Amino acid sequence: MNAPQAPKADAQIDVFAHAFDHILVDRNGPIFEVTINRPGSYNALFGPAHRELETVFDAYENDPSLWVAIITGAGDKTFCSGNDLKATNEGGDILPGPNGFGALCNRFDRAKPIIAAVNGIAMGGGLEIALACDLNVAAPHAKFALPEVRVGLFAAGGGVMRLAGQIGRKAAMELILTRLHFDVARALELGVINSIAAEGQTAMDAARDLATEITLASPQAVSASLRILNRLEEEGGLVAAFPANLPLFHKLLETNDAKEGVAAFVEKRAPRWTNS
Repeated sequence: MNAPQAPKADAQIDVFAHAFDHILVDRNGPIFEVTINRPGSYNALFGPAHRELETVFDAYENDPSLWVAIITGAGDKTFCSGNDLKATNEGGDILPGPNGFGALCNRFDRAKPIIAAVNGIAMGGGLEIALACDLNVAAPHAKFALPEVRVGLFAAGGGVMRLAGQIGRKAAMELILTRLHFDVARALELGVINSIAAEGQTAMDAARDLATEITLASPQAVSASLRILNRLEEEGGLVAAFPANLPLFHKLLETNDAKEGVAAFVEKRAPRWTNS
């Protein structure tokens, strides 16, 4: 049986009245708040969650009363741990929709800003979501990593390209090839995040403060600025490079090493690589 589809934004649903299974949405005036609500799975994403995120971010772009969005994770431990490797290991529905991982990583035509409130671990696809956002604020205990190579995969949601583009090739290659975890101080130094939440503040508090500052500006001027920066990203080759990601990722998924790496992660053991 096919997996159920999330309702589409063009169906004119009220996202604030709709009961989603894997996310929560709220609004604070013109500020749109999206929470990945899978704390029991470390806010990891799989097909149904991706489709819900497609719906709400489509709605955000199409609603003129919403000016700024914030994305965060449920709880205070994990922003998003990336792809749901248990679902991957079981052959489940893991594929994102047309706008990529988290419905953001391939969404190049955005006209409104999105802030990531990194409230804990941002690993793999979770870090890719943050890299795809326009601004990032993080809790002091947040951690970051692109660990895909240790499970036989790679950061195909744009992590390889965006991290290199945002912090430089040498620094990015070290983090990508070693899957080194780094803290908020290093993330701030590298430019992965804009700021660290102050003492007594949560990442969401800090993101709301930043979003409120943005709403003091003309929403059309903000949109124009974002569109120009998006054009710069397109001309820099990021958009042109993206089509190669998915075929390469699918090819990698069929290798013995990818299957072994995911299985080893789920079984909590060291992988046995065969380079096949």
